[in-house]
Order: sequence, then C-alpha cells, then structure tokens
Amino acid sequence: MTRQDAETWLEVSSLVGGYGRVPVVHGIDLSVAAGEVVGVLGHNGMGKSTLLKLIMGMLPARSGRVRFRGADVTADPPHRRALSGMGYVPQGRGIFPQLSVRDNLRFAWQDHGGDDEMAAMDRVLADFPRLSALIDREGSTLSGGEQQLLALARCLMGAPDLLLLDEPTEGIQPSIIDEIAQTLGHLRDAQGLSILLVEQNFDFIAALSDRVLVLERGQITGALSRADLADAAKVDAFLGFGAARSTRVRAHPAPGSADLTARAAPTSPATPPSRRSAAHHPPAVRPTPHQPPAAPATTMPQVSPMTVKRPSHAQMRAMADRFSMSMSDDELGQFAAVMEGYIQTYDRVNAAPDNLPISRYPRNSGYRPGPSENPLNAWYYKTEVHGAVDGPLRGKRIVLKDNVALAGVPMMNGSAILEGYTPEIDATVVTRLLDAGAVIVGKAHCENFCLSGGSHTNATGPIHNPWKRGYSAGGSSGGTAVLVATGEADMGIGGDQGGSIRMPASKCGIYGMKPTHGLVPYSGIIPIEQTIDHVGPMTQTVADNALMLEVIAGEDGLDPRQYAPRTYRYTEALGRGCRGLRIGILKQGFDRPESEPDVDAKVRAAAERFASLGAELVDVSLEEHDIAADLWLPITVEGLQDLMMHGNAAGTNYRGLFLPSLTDHVGTWRNRADELSHSLKVCMFLGEYFQTQYRGRFYGKAQNMMRAVTRKYLEVLNGVDLLLMPTMPMKPQPIPPADCSIADYIQRAFEMVGNTAPYNATGLPAMSLPCGLSQGLPIGVMLVSKFYNETVIYQAAHAFEQSGEWRNM
Repeated sequence: MTRQDAETWLEVSSLVGGYGRVPVVHGIDLSVAAGEVVGVLGHNGMGKSTLLKLIMGMLPARSGRVRFRGADVTADPPHRRALSGMGYVPQGRGIFPQLSVRDNLRFAWQDHGGDDEMAAMDRVLADFPRLSALIDREGSTLSGGEQQLLALARCLMGAPDLLLLDEPTEGIQPSIIDEIAQTLGHLRDAQGLSILLVEQNFDFIAALSDRVLVLERGQITGALSRADLADAAKVDAFLGFGAARSTRVRAHPAPGSADLTARAAPTSPATPPSRRSAAHHPPAVRPTPHQPPAAPATTMPQVSPMTVKRPSHAQMRAMADRFSMSMSDDELGQFAAVMEGYIQTYDRVNAAPDNLPISRYPRNSGYRPGPSENPLNAWYYKTEVHGAVDGPLRGKRIVLKDNVALAGVPMMNGSAILEGYTPEIDATVVTRLLDAGAVIVGKAHCENFCLSGGSHTNATGPIHNPWKRGYSAGGSSGGTAVLVATGEADMGIGGDQGGSIRMPASKCGIYGMKPTHGLVPYSGIIPIEQTIDHVGPMTQTVADNALMLEVIAGEDGLDPRQYAPRTYRYTEALGRGCRGLRIGILKQGFDRPESEPDVDAKVRAAAERFASLGAELVDVSLEEHDIAADLWLPITVEGLQDLMMHGNAAGTNYRGLFLPSLTDHVGTWRNRADELSHSLKVCMFLGEYFQTQYRGRFYGKAQNMMRAVTRKYLEVLNGVDLLLMPTMPMKPQPIPPADCSIADYIQRAFEMVGNTAPYNATGLPAMSLPCGLSQGLPIGVMLVSKFYNETVIYQAAHAFEQSGEWRNM
C-alpha cells in the first residue's frame, strides 16, 4: 500500500482560530496519513504555531473541525487529545529546567496498559543515545540542542501516533539538527510515526517531508510534492523563500536532496497499528558525539544561484512607478539582467552566518500564565533564567519589558503581529543582569508596539493598575511596573520614548529612572526612534534602582545611541542626604491645561518635604518646556515611521546590532496592518503624511530646534542641581472600554506626556518617585538633572524615600 492509500489519521477542515478577538488562522484544510510527514513552511507571523496550538487544543477553534483517527476531537481539551495519541512539542522546548533528564522523561509517561515507566524510558532512550549520557543532568544545564532532543524524547514517552512539531531547529547547532532529522526519519520509517512539522528551515523540512504546504497569512496557499521538492527551479519559482532559515552555511544542495538524513524518498508500509503496542529500535545511523557550535566562517561561503528571489517584471515595473521613472519593458529587462550579478552578492550574504552574540546561560521558554496567575494581565511569559552564581544582583528577580530580547523566550511587543516570534539573542542589558547574578523571571506585557502612555492597547487586553482595577497602569512599560509594584519581581527593565518608564512608575507607585540618552545600551531591544530611545530600571526602592543602573550602564560597542557615556558608582550617592541641594520648581510643569489640582498639590507638598530635609527651593521658569513637547512630536512620529515601520524595527545608516529574524517578523505588519493599534495608526498617518508631503523637513527642523531648547534647559540647570515637577499632570485614568471611539482611545494613550516627553527629546536624565496617594491612586514627582548626573538624582531621591512612608505623605 502506498502512503497515498494509507489511512488518514489527522484531518483538519475549515479551521479558524486565533488569540482573543484577533483571527490568525483562516479556514485551514489539511490531512496527515499514517506514517506520513507533512511540512508546513512559512515566515514568522504567518500562523504556523497558532495552527499547531489549534490542532492540539491549546487554543479554541472558532469554527471548523479537527478529526483524529476518525473521531471528532474539536471540542476535546489537550490532555484528551494526548491520551488519544497526539503528541506536541512546542516552540522553545518547554522542558522543566530544575528537573533532571530522567525526571523530565518520567513526568511525561502515560499508563496505557503497555510499557511500564522504566520500559518506556528504555524504549525512548534507545533512540536518543546522547540523552542516556546526560540522564542525571538538570534540564537547565543542557545546551539548546540537547534541550530540544529532551523535549522530543519526552513527548515520545507517551508513544504518540501523531507528532506535532513546532520549529524544532530554531536556535539549534547543525550537528543536532542532523541528529533530530535522523531520529525522526527512523521513527517514521520503522514505526510509522506520523508527523506534522512547522518550520522555516527549508533544508530540514524538504529533506524530511513527503509533501510541504505553504502557509501565508493564516491560509494554505500552495503545496509541493516530493518530486516538486527535488526541483530547485520549481521550488524557487513557487516559494521565493529567501528569508527561510538554512541549516548550513556551505553550498546549498538542491532542495529535497537527502543531505540531512541520507535517505531516498521512502516507500510506505501498510497502515501500521497504533504505536502504543509497537516496539522501538535504535536508528541505523548513530549521531556523532556532541560538539560545540563551530565558530562563524571567516570567508563567504560558495552558494548555488537563486538563494534569494529575483525581482519579477511586475516588481521591476512597480519599483519604476514608485520612483516616478518612465521605462519601457525592454529597459526594465536590461536593468534586471545587469542586476543579476549584484544579486549574486546577496546570495553569498544570505548564506553567511548572522554573526549574532551567543547567549551563555541555560534557559527554557517558560509558559504563558493563565488568568488565575495573571489577574492584572501584566505577564506575557513566565520563565526562570539563572545568571552567574554570584554578583551584585545575586538572587534578584527581574522582569523584562516585552520589547527586550531574551533568547528562547517569546516576544510580542504588545502586538498580535509579533505573536509567535522568539529571539535568538539576549539584549545587552539582559547579559549584564545575568552576569551580575540576577534571575530573569519573565516578560511583562507592554503597549502595542510601545505606542501609548495608557495601558489599554496590548493585543491581549488592558493591563490593570494594581491599586485600582479598571484604571490605567501606565505605558508603555505598564506590565513591568505592575509586577514590581505587586512584588512579583524585585526589579524590572523598562523602555522610555515619551515617558514610558516614568509614567507607569508614577501610576503604580514605584521608582522609575530614565537615564541620560545612551548611558544604557539599547542593543537587542525593539526601537521606536533612535534619538528618543531609552532603557532603564524600575524598582521598589531607590537603592535597588541605583544598583541596577550600575550593572546595566556603559558602552557595549553595538549601540549607535551611545557616545562616550560616563558611568559612576550610583550607590555611593545613597545616604548623603539632600542638604545644600538647590531644587528648581519648574513653573511650566504645574497648572497645565490637563493638570488635576490634587496632583499639583501633592507634588508641591513633596517639594516642601525636600526643603524640610535641607534642600533649597528655587522657582524657575522655562518657556521652552512646552516647545520641547511640540518638537518631540515630529521627531517621534516621523522617526518611528522611518525606523520602526518602513525600516522593520531595524532601519539603515548606522553600525550596530541587527537581528534579521526580528526584521523579518516585524515586516509582516504590512499583511496585517488592520491589527495595529489606533495609537500606532495615528502616529503612522502623521509620520507618513509629513515625510511624503513635506519631505521630512519638519523632522530635521525639530532636531535643529531641540539643540537650542536643550541649551536652555542646561542654562537653568547651571543654577540648580535638580528640576522638580509632577511626573504626570493627572492621576491614573479609567481604562477606556473596548468599544470606545477612536478619539477616546487615542486621547487615553497620549494625554499625559506633557512633562515627560521633553526629556526624551533632550536626553536629560529624569526619575519618577512616588509621593502620595489621592483617591487611592499613586502620584509621582519627577526629578531632572544634567547629562550623566544620575548620582545627584539618586542622592535626593534616597533622602526623600527615607524621610517617611510615601503612601502617607
């Protein structure tokens, strides 16, 4: 019996599903026969992981059917599907880091009346000899490739008939990719295991699959047979898959050649019985012993042509029209012919390794907590990544804003468009925190593409204020602020382009420092606009804030925002008191049109407390404060349109750290633009209009004017040590309802940035301190100083903190 005649074990019909109100998979039809391997190939953001979660029951289907071995399992929960013979290995492995390899395997054993636990383990380990040698090692000490092997082996402890595999080669060294391919090929050929495999690694999926489905924007747009996969020209013409990952950096074999598993297209036995009663045998080809990843090649590899897709005539015509060029078809053809030699350079660049930093500390991907663990919707993912055994942050539990790359842990940046993306590197700040002994406990929800000072734009729903549910926690680092305020994390990393550290710190009653621009490297963090991007600490205490800044500050050689930053021992400022400090009460920070009287009153009372501690208060006026907020707008909206949207969160014209996988994923926004938040859409409209209609002149004018405005701030700061004003002119506001008007949605996103945004545009350091409650909601006072003068801010902030319980002020 041929595989085409084999019994259909999995049948998916008209399947629709996604996350909350956001559809991702649109009417999928597919089937997998007994003993068949079906690959699903697609770029990031196309719905591959979502498809597997829907099939396994991890997400509910909105409509459609899933049938397994003839039974309708659409309404069955995941554990029932597992008991029926479906196995699932999620993206990111998901092993238990504190358990040994043995206990990870034991955890997955299921009693079906066949093998006992030890027999099942012996059966599985026979196919995974590398794991036998690591049987007593903790999962956290394994390499990424070894963790992937463990995840696969653990799934097989249940003797599934159908295996759902999500990106098994992601972040894995080539030797273990080969090992995984050999093992899967053996299990399929010898035991009749059916596999549904989603991947971006074309070499892997083409060598292993009987047929490959192409997934684009949540729909199956085509299929390639085994014969098709062996035809390089047909594959390239059909897919144009230049962005697909490749296992190797040497010359590319023809797609479909058996370079991974060294096998020909297999023939199928008759439909096998359930694998629950089948014996397992070791693979015929044993993998080689574990070797560390090879160093990146120093020379450009040789590649076969057509590894990146060539422009079609229609694409050439579209580009000419966009450039306002009048060309004949013949002229376009001539240009295309000349371009071929240059495009071959891109082939060689495409085949080379990405030269990315290596993540040194073991980790697993963690998990996405449910509502009972996440009542304020502050968490995106929980994990536990342990750093060095000792250091200044030893044992400190740190949460990261979800625009900060943590290798192996998903990152969505508040947007459904990035759902399913997992970075392969650690941001510089993450590496520094781990080197200092910290424990990264997870990723915190942020606003949609970080474009809101409210907390209502995240694609999964609003983030709630820990002091009053239904009220804003602030943005865009709202999740971080909530988790620090509630004690679920000791410290947090936030980002700040218009107040996004200081505003949620004020709304949640914690300490948030936006350091001098460029003091802390932004490398490995999703940007908005380089001249306003800041990253900094959010903590429960001033001492922790100063300590954290000591750890993360300084040059990394990768961030173009940094220009010889000056670092200090910020903790040495603690305990000095504020006697003799001159604090300027900035007139324009108070009595603003959007100001609330109780906020101004609390902040003026905070100023008097500084006076009681020995500081000298000075009234100062700076008309440029309001001008700075005006100038921040064109810099932000035009800059984000260039860098974050058109530039796919990477842009050009600078030397720095680029993450191609992130660029690919962010670029999918063009296919899903309706899912962008209203707050981002209005910024895009503004940025695009003024960039195209006025050729970017206002961006340039605003940057020129900001130099003069910054000089005015520094002139005032020459006469005082600090400026003082409300962090925000208003208390936390109610979260707008889901059906609110576009105008209300956008107002709640940007109504509070008048005092914070100027210090993003100038780059001056600014910190929010909690200074009291009104109507049960926190209020923050902001201190500002000269460039790299964070020490004086900490000196005053610590004295204020130690003067009394802020909740009672």
